[in-house]
Amino acid sequence: MTKRTLSAIWGAGLACLLLSAGSVSAGSMSAEIQAHTLTVDIDNIQVQTGALMVELYANAEDYAAGHNPSASMIKPVTKTEHRLVFSDLADGQYAVKVFHDENGNHSLDTNMLGVPSEGYGFSNNAGSFGPASFKDASFSLQADAQITIHIR
Repeated sequence: MTKRTLSAIWGAGLACLLLSAGSVSAGSMSAEIQAHTLTVDIDNIQVQTGALMVELYANAEDYAAGHNPSASMIKPVTKTEHRLVFSDLADGQYAVKVFHDENGNHSLDTNMLGVPSEGYGFSNNAGSFGPASFKDASFSLQADAQITIHIR
């Protein structure tokens, strides 16, 4: 083989390598396109102290146990409504729990009967008579979405 032939083969091989690397990048980009954003508007906040404790769950078991949220946020309360944004979420079923930790003790305070004495809420504004189940609070996320939770 001549020097020119080797250069042509090397150049063609390098071009194929670069093209295949480009297709991997394109595949990665299509996976990123499927990531969604969930905007959560929280309103009806009665007291402008403390923080909102917000957890997003992707399955019923973790939701019921209150462990391993897919994402969580703590937002200091400064007004009667706040907007939070969860990014890079995959397609799936999700449910949101929120409580207003007015006194900063990182737990939902209750009275002697077990009724919450601090504000709380769930996606779909579920849970009229006690904590909402995952089934009642869950929603399907297949694209960017916005939900509103009214604090009780």
